[in-house]
Amino acid sequence: MYANSRGVGLWLVVIFCLMLAPAWAQSKAELEKKKQENLRKIKEAENILAQTRNQKRSTLGELSALEAQISASQELTRLISRELNILDSEIGELGMVVNALERDLGQLKKEYASMVYNAYKAHKGYSHLTFLFSAPTFNQLVMRMKWLEQYKEARQVQLEHIRKVQDLLGSQQAQVKSKRQEQQVLLDEQVAQNQNLLALQQQQSKTIAKLSDQEKKIQQDIAQRRKDLQQMEALIAKLVREEIERARREAEEEAKKTKTATASASVAVPLTPEATALGNSFEGARSRLLWPVTSGFVSNRFGEHQVYKQVKLENSGVEIQTKENEQVRSVFDGQVRRVFFMPGMNNVVMIQHGQYFTVYARLKDVSVKPLQKVKAKEALGTVYTNKDGVSELHFEIWKNDQKLDPEHWLYKN
Repeated sequence: MYANSRGVGLWLVVIFCLMLAPAWAQSKAELEKKKQENLRKIKEAENILAQTRNQKRSTLGELSALEAQISASQELTRLISRELNILDSEIGELGMVVNALERDLGQLKKEYASMVYNAYKAHKGYSHLTFLFSAPTFNQLVMRMKWLEQYKEARQVQLEHIRKVQDLLGSQQAQVKSKRQEQQVLLDEQVAQNQNLLALQQQQSKTIAKLSDQEKKIQQDIAQRRKDLQQMEALIAKLVREEIERARREAEEEAKKTKTATASASVAVPLTPEATALGNSFEGARSRLLWPVTSGFVSNRFGEHQVYKQVKLENSGVEIQTKENEQVRSVFDGQVRRVFFMPGMNNVVMIQHGQYFTVYARLKDVSVKPLQKVKAKEALGTVYTNKDGVSELHFEIWKNDQKLDPEHWLYKN
């Protein structure tokens, strides 16, 4: 009875750990996926950084690429730490099982030894045959035969329990050994990653020092960028209003033909049922939109933010730093409304998606034309690379005449 109660307790511990195993596996799989994604980001930023370093002087683009690498590297370090914590928990839980199994195995062996000793005492050292034939009656002989059979079965069951516990103990000990080896690999990876992070931070400090030596030129560049962005925002706002007015006139003309009422003047685009459905689909893709380039990182964020020391910029979209000659693509189905050239922003493409508009600026060349319908992922042109070797796409999203933060719409990779 004692052995059985201990066995139940043991199996409850084993079952508990088996229940935790899928959760551990899922967490580790998610962490591994994120680790691979951050390794990709580090490599991507490294490739972009290599292009900016082909130039003779340090640039803000070089600093942005370093910051992107550092950010991804810090996240990778954090993920490795989380994975180590999970492994610590796994090893701890497995250790509990191993200890319980060792205790149970010791108790089973002790109980088995006691059974053998008690049997010897009961027979007073006689053999089984002597024990049987010393029975005073035939009925006693039969009873002794049954008792010996049952006792033999009980000892076999006890031996089977011992064997199973030994096998399970060996399996759990092997798992602990495997987890510790896995832990050592991760610890080595963490050390290497910390060294890599330190090297990147040293590079960052050197780049900042170099940029300080050319501060006047940087201030001029930022001032020009601020001017370009302000002109861009004003122009896009004007074009959006023109698109709203155009759509209203078309709706009024259609209403005259069909003799139906039209909506009063507003800042929203009057939409056909087809355009309404497209706009709703675009809205439903919030936080899941394709990136306008297949590789790169956000180098300048939406709204007011600091770009260098105490210098700030107000941005109506985001800048995405990418590789040279990277293809720019539409983030969603839509219709090209405008294609134009703007000093400081190069070629610009504006696409309508119902009541939404996406804007792609700083293109070296353009492969679409106004009124052309495009699909998601369809090429619009290639990104422009400036004289400093920085390839940076300017991307905006508008809902009617309201500018939106693209990072809230793009897929979180």
